[in-house]
Amino acid sequence: MSQLAPILTLRVSVRSTASPEAVYDVLSDLRTHLDWAGEQAPDKAFRLLSMDAPSRPVTVGDHFSSSGANVNGTFHDRSTVVQAERGARFGFDTESTLERSHGRPWQARFGHRYVLERSGDGAVVSYTCEVRPQNYVPYWLRPGMRPVTRVMVQRTMRRNLANLAAMAEGGPRAAHRPSPHSQR
Repeated sequence: MSQLAPILTLRVSVRSTASPEAVYDVLSDLRTHLDWAGEQAPDKAFRLLSMDAPSRPVTVGDHFSSSGANVNGTFHDRSTVVQAERGARFGFDTESTLERSHGRPWQARFGHRYVLERSGDGAVVSYTCEVRPQNYVPYWLRPGMRPVTRVMVQRTMRRNLANLAAMAEGGPRAAHRPSPHSQR
């Protein structure tokens, strides 16, 4: 991850009746991300579309790639798992290119971190995303727009995190169905 300070840090948390270990098991099976942050995503214009990842729980050093819809185009990501501690934390760093419908491609680095804390019979799942633009700062990340961007993106992130929690709790879509976009 770049040593430059993030231009924006996003944070959300949700409570789950699932144990921290159950949440971790969903997180470390990257194919499930296509469900809780893809198919079930609340905003179909901002969601995960495909994933090329190991078909086993990932560990530190594993690489994967993904693509997704963005309101202004399609993103293509290459990621590396940097934290993998069952029941405690999971994280990955991403090199991303957003192929914009209007405007030149935007390159950024993202640090994705999940912290799992036991809370009663369940867990609190906290997610942090650090955003580091690489080639330019798009209008939605300029100082005057950051508060609006933060509210909009965190709302979507919280809903995705709720989907993750529901899957870990054994919700209706808990059983992973292989996606046509899931590989390896």
